[in-house]
Amino acid sequence: MKKLIYFICCPLLFLLACQTHKYQLVKEPVPKFENQGEQEDYWDKKFFDDNYKKEIFKRYIGDIQTDGDTIRYSNDMISLGDHSALRLIFTSGLIYPKLFNYYKLSVGNVEEKSPINHSVKIKRFQLWAFLPKMANPTVYVFELTNKRATKDTPISEFIKGAQLTFFKEGWIIV
Repeated sequence: MKKLIYFICCPLLFLLACQTHKYQLVKEPVPKFENQGEQEDYWDKKFFDDNYKKEIFKRYIGDIQTDGDTIRYSNDMISLGDHSALRLIFTSGLIYPKLFNYYKLSVGNVEEKSPINHSVKIKRFQLWAFLPKMANPTVYVFELTNKRATKDTPISEFIKGAQLTFFKEGWIIV
């Protein structure tokens, strides 16, 4: 009798746990990819679709100083691993260490992602954050919105007039 109750209850508890934690019992099929770029674009889009909630983040207001690859925000700092044209995102205070919940970190591989929508006023990006006590980098995705942007707006002008409207930790690079 105990075995019968066990065999009936366990599957029911499993189903209840899956519904409670929003696990899907049947996964949607993942398309076949021609190359790694297509696969990354797919996962970026899926991440935004599953996690997107527009929010306006305040710019860093304090003093920002640069010294080579290092950008200092009062007592906090980011070491920018590449001399990216997107450095202005950090030096203008759109992204700063407290958003990562760390006071000191290294950032690299900052890149704009393929446009997911057709608006020239929104640009989506990802970066790799090398966090203290982590062996591998963590991917963060973010979105900048510039309400005054046009299709001819250079990226530097876009960033200067932008607001950070999405910022979220994504996944760990293995």
